[in-house]
Amino acid sequence: MTGRLDGEHFKRVLVPVDFSVCTLETLRYAKALAEKYHAVIDLLHVVQPRHGRLEPENAAPGLIRLIRDGAQQELKRLAEVLWRNDAGATVSVRIREGRPDEVILEQAGVTGTGLIIMGTRPRSWLSGCFRRNTVKRVLRHAPCPVMVLRAGMADLGTRPVPRTAPVAVTQ
Repeated sequence: MTGRLDGEHFKRVLVPVDFSVCTLETLRYAKALAEKYHAVIDLLHVVQPRHGRLEPENAAPGLIRLIRDGAQQELKRLAEVLWRNDAGATVSVRIREGRPDEVILEQAGVTGTGLIIMGTRPRSWLSGCFRRNTVKRVLRHAPCPVMVLRAGMADLGTRPVPRTAPVAVTQ
């Protein structure tokens, strides 16, 4: 289903964060929706462990722990900067391991997410291939509507909710 959603869908919003250039813009968009609908925002970063042929398996846990700790600190910092003046805001920060689309879908189901907001930006074919596949799989299998924002579309300015239409809203 594609179309307009009412405020009931926005009670809990999941925002997967990959720290790309569109992250801040996506978070500002989510903040505007959260303020308008008094929604809970769940920030999620997914660490994808990779075990290459040249990488010893026992080296990965230490590296993943470092990545998790850094991501946790950065997400908390982003949440503090964006929501510091909003006493009524509820923002949670989660770091999980796994394949990004699977973790996003699982988290949406577990938390009762009403909307997923994902940011994306134009990329070269090769660098964008993995990100586009994640977005496609989330769009296809999400238990709730998904809003995909292309970088540069959400010009928030001083408006409480952006007028710019998202790339896709599905249910």
